[in-house]
Amino acid sequence: MRSKLHFVLILIFGFLSFSFGQETSFPKPIGFVNDFENLIHLEEVTKLEALLINYEKQTSNEIVVVTISEIGNGNDFDNYALALAQNWAVGKIGKDNGLVIVISNQLGRIRICTGTGTEKILTDEICNTILEENIIPNFKNGEIYKGIESGINALIEKWK
Repeated sequence: MRSKLHFVLILIFGFLSFSFGQETSFPKPIGFVNDFENLIHLEEVTKLEALLINYEKQTSNEIVVVTISEIGNGNDFDNYALALAQNWAVGKIGKDNGLVIVISNQLGRIRICTGTGTEKILTDEICNTILEENIIPNFKNGEIYKGIESGINALIEKWK
């Protein structure tokens, strides 16, 4: 049963990669913090980048933040976020210990995408709780940086 499920997931992700690869070009990663929507100040980007680099050095786990203003015509945000995370291949090979937070203030959407190794610890339930308790309330108050920082700290705390 597990091998059938694994095969189906590979087909789905393969389809997503193919379809997004044909219709959408993904931005190139520039670091652990990729603020393509210009939502946070440069000094805040620097602080988050240092936090994520330090965390990666201590644990080998990789967390990447991406802000984008658009995803292309007709694309579903959640599928785009998953395809972007797969395209960027965040995490170490063999460990699948990556996590990507995709944010679009323009579209009013956010998604946490976890690697297969990551999701064993940071389940969908945990990620949704962090979104609802740490990130979204700050975003609603106009405090984008505080929301991202709070969310990252909560993820790190759970992912030790």
